Formats: sequence, structure tokens, C-alpha cells
Amino acid sequence: MCITCSIAEGKETPPGGLIYKNDRIIIHHCLDVNIPGYLIISPIRHVTQYQELVDAELMAMTKGMKNTVSILYRLPDVEKVYILSLGEETSHLHFHIFPRYRWLTDTSNDALFSEGKLDGAKLFSYYRNKNKTGELGVIPEINKAITFIKSQLSYCILAPLWFILGRMDV
Repeated sequence: MCITCSIAEGKETPPGGLIYKNDRIIIHHCLDVNIPGYLIISPIRHVTQYQELVDAELMAMTKGMKNTVSILYRLPDVEKVYILSLGEETSHLHFHIFPRYRWLTDTSNDALFSEGKLDGAKLFSYYRNKNKTGELGVIPEINKAITFIKSQLSYCILAPLWFILGRMDV
């Protein structure tokens, strides 16, 4: 079975549990990489290509990415957030939401640069491989980041409801 479908059906539990799930999308921490706030967002429905998304899924994915990226910028030392879709390890369409921390931009590491410029794709690949959970398991900073993201994301989702309810009382 597809790993993303297993997570959506509750058969597999990512570090810290699910960050968010509704009838269209699921957001969770990356299963096997110790980079705090490295999130995966996927449609619940098993699709393999971006163009297979229906409009409601596309809108939910876009809103989920916007909210989580905004939250990741509130984590200490996050300089930039990358959004990638590669689909090499699993065919279920998903996006990597990868925070670039200051500590990841090691200027002495030539493997991260192309023509003297930081190369985001190389940085992503390098640190994804370097920070595999392996025998160490999930580091405590992951759960701390997940707790923060969950609290902030619930506010992003509920804030429009509070606004609407407040307006109804007027």
C-alpha cells in the first residue's frame, strides 16, 4: 500500500502524529528526516499527477501550503522555505515543505553551491540525506516544532470562523 494512503488511513503514524487532516488534504512531518518543520502535504485521494487534482483539492493544498509556510517563517532561524514536488520514492502526489535554517547554509560546503551561488536543490538533497533519522530516531526538536506548527495552524484554520461569527453578532 502507498505510504501516504497508509498515513491518511491511520495505519502509519508520522513523528508527532498528524499535523492536519480534513476531507481533502493531509499534512504531517517528514517520516525519516530530522529537520524540524520539514513537512509533507498531500491530497487524501490517491493521485499521482498534479493535473489530476480537482479544484477543491487544489484550493485546499494551496491554502495548506500558504498557512504552513507562513508558520514555518515564525520558527527561529528560518531564512527561506522551499516547496518541492518530486515523487520519486512514492507515486502519491505530495509536496515537500522544507524550511531552510541559517545553520543549513554552510558557506564552506562546496556541495551546496553552483557557480558560487547557494543551490536550493543541492541543499535540500544534501541535508535530506545527511539528516536521515536512522538509528537515532526522531530528535526532540521535531516534536517541539510540530507542537508549535499544530497550535499555529489551528489558529489559521479557525481565525476565519471567528471572524464570521463575530460579524454575525453585529
